[in-house]
Amino acid sequence: MKKQYILSMLLLFGLIPFQYVAQVVDEEDFSEYEKYSTDEKIKRYCTPKVVGLTPARLVSIGYDFALGHSVNSNPVGSIPSQEGKVRNYNGLALSANIPVLSNNKILINVGGNFVESNYSFGSDSLFNPLLTAANRGLKTLQLNTTIFKPLNEKNFILAFVQGDYSGDYTAKKMQSLSFAKLTWVGVFGWKFNERYQFGVGATQTYRAGGKSFLPVVMYNYTSKNEKWGIEALLPARGHFRYGFSKRTLLLAGFEIVGSSYHLANADGLFPTNTTPGMVENYDNQKIELRRSEIRPRLDFQQALTDFIWVGVQAGYIINYSFNVDSGNFYRGFGSDRPFVMENGVTSAPYFQVSINLVSP
Repeated sequence: MKKQYILSMLLLFGLIPFQYVAQVVDEEDFSEYEKYSTDEKIKRYCTPKVVGLTPARLVSIGYDFALGHSVNSNPVGSIPSQEGKVRNYNGLALSANIPVLSNNKILINVGGNFVESNYSFGSDSLFNPLLTAANRGLKTLQLNTTIFKPLNEKNFILAFVQGDYSGDYTAKKMQSLSFAKLTWVGVFGWKFNERYQFGVGATQTYRAGGKSFLPVVMYNYTSKNEKWGIEALLPARGHFRYGFSKRTLLLAGFEIVGSSYHLANADGLFPTNTTPGMVENYDNQKIELRRSEIRPRLDFQQALTDFIWVGVQAGYIINYSFNVDSGNFYRGFGSDRPFVMENGVTSAPYFQVSINLVSP
């Protein structure tokens, strides 16, 4: 309970990669309007751009690496508990976010992400079904659309829809699309000036592991001297930003990373739903790993050219959830519905490097 309320407070800070689209819309050239009579009313619209934000990533390739830790997997049915010693986990992260329609009245982006987590266990004698699933690796494939609709010079609506395809599948054995998940976000916002933007809304997300419905707050601010600022998309992440120059940035903050992964029971180790002691409504063909991590971190970003930036992250992974459920449902805060398996994961340092093609 206490852990759930702590996360709910952290999760009051936005989910969508707004800065990915923040700099891809051309600013209006208001000098064009000088030829019109002063009696004519020209409707002007705000843009998503905020001065000083980290550059919008169009294409990104990254590599994630976490040091050794352990996964303490509890018993399920007649299968005893097991502690898995993880030497490290690593994975490739690919993303793309491309504008398909861009004018002063609307911006539409389409994008996709692929993220993998490969667990390397020190022991070859894994018998707990959760550990054998993690040993195959976890993967997430996402397709998304972002729509920015300005209403006038001050107000805007932001919408984000994403399909998540997460599990322990392989290229040779994919899982059914029926296990895909939907994430959505809606925000109503105000752009007070070129340095300050604020918005509120709601979301359905899986960053906490299971399905969650949460409020969203978006806050982007840059100081007058453009040396420091805040980039907060809460509840997903929030950072303080310091600019050594316009081409060298340092961010300090946190991000919540998570999803609900379908486990295919490829080893046949999860008990059947007739096994004594299993939870009510249990189905071993609909096993879901609710994985969620809180990552406090430093993020250094450096421009190599106007279009190419590199990023280096260093931080700490704090496990929030690594529990197993059966089915895709909303558990809700305060729910006493038991998990199929409640597990523990120790914390670990992590590092990430990336190279990014950005919008200048």
